[in-house]
Amino acid sequence: MRRLSAISGSVLLAAAILAAGGAGAEDVAAPAYRQLLKLPTQADQIGFPGSVVADVRTGEVFIPDIRNRRITIFDQRGMFLYQIAGGEQFTGPRDLAVDPEGYILLAAQIDEGVGLAWLDFDGLFIRPVTLTGDALKDHELPELVSVALSPDGEKIYALDQANFTMWITDRDGQVESSVLLIPDRETESPGDTLLGHVDVYGDKVLVAVPSLGLVYVYDLEGEPIRHIGRKGTAPCRTGFPMAAALDRNGNVIIIDQQRTIGMIWSLESGKCLQEFSGIGRSPGAMYQPNDLALDSRGNVYVSQGFEGRVQVYKGFAPAAEAP
Repeated sequence: MRRLSAISGSVLLAAAILAAGGAGAEDVAAPAYRQLLKLPTQADQIGFPGSVVADVRTGEVFIPDIRNRRITIFDQRGMFLYQIAGGEQFTGPRDLAVDPEGYILLAAQIDEGVGLAWLDFDGLFIRPVTLTGDALKDHELPELVSVALSPDGEKIYALDQANFTMWITDRDGQVESSVLLIPDRETESPGDTLLGHVDVYGDKVLVAVPSLGLVYVYDLEGEPIRHIGRKGTAPCRTGFPMAAALDRNGNVIIIDQQRTIGMIWSLESGKCLQEFSGIGRSPGAMYQPNDLALDSRGNVYVSQGFEGRVQVYKGFAPAAEAP
C-alpha cells in the first residue's frame, strides 16, 4: 500500500491502492494538486461550475458557469482567456463539447427548457439543436443534462434525465440510436435515478450513473464494452460517481461526489488502482465535486459547486487519443 503526502493543512490525499476485488493493483503515478483556476478580478469569480471541459486539441479549458450565465475559458497554464456571456439565446449553461473546428455545442436553458445549441468559436449563437426521430415517440420531453461529441464532431451524445437515456444523434439532432441507462425502467423510481456526465475520450464513450454507482463504457456507436465501479462507501468503492475520463494507459479516472474523492480504475481489469484527494476546504481538497476533465498533458480539472472552485491536479497520463 502506498500513501500520498498531505496537500496542505490536515487534508491527506488518500492513496490506498486497493483493488475492487481485494487483489493487488498495477502501479500508477501519484497525482498532486497544482492550482486553482481564478479570474483576474477577485470580486468576479466562477459562481457555480456546472461542468468542466478540456479541449485536447487546443488545450483550452471551458467552464459553464450556471450562476453567472456565462462560459469562462482558460488556457493550459490556468490563465484566464475570455468569457462567453449568455443572455437572450441561452442561460444556465450546464455542459458543452467542442468540435475539431472550434465550434461549441452547448447544453443550457434555451427558451423554456434545457436543450442544445451550436455556438461559433467566438461564442456567437448559430442555431438551436432539437432532437428529432421516430425513436423519441412514446418518450417524455427530453431533459438534456450533459453532452459530448465524437472525435470527428459528427455524432452528438446527449444524456436525457427525463428518459434515463443517452441519445446518439447527428449534428442536427436526428436520432441515430439510443442507450437506456438503467437496468429496468419499469421498476426504477425516477426520483431515485440520476445521471451524471457523458464524455468521449479516444474511441470510448464514458457515462456516469451516480445513483447506480457505475460508469458505463461504450464504443462510439453506443455498443457496451464494460462497466466500471462497485457501489459502496468503503475505500475504492463508487458511492456517487459524477463523471469519468480515460487516459492513454487505459486508466479510468472517476470523481465521486458522495465520497468526495477521486479514483483511478483499470479499464482492462475493472479494478481500482488508487484514490486521491479528500474532503475539505484546503487547496487540493474537495467538496461536492460534480465533474472532471483530463487534458493532453495529463492535467485533471475538477469542478465543485462549493465556492465555485475548479481545481487542477497533475501527474496523470495524457487523455486517450482517437485512433
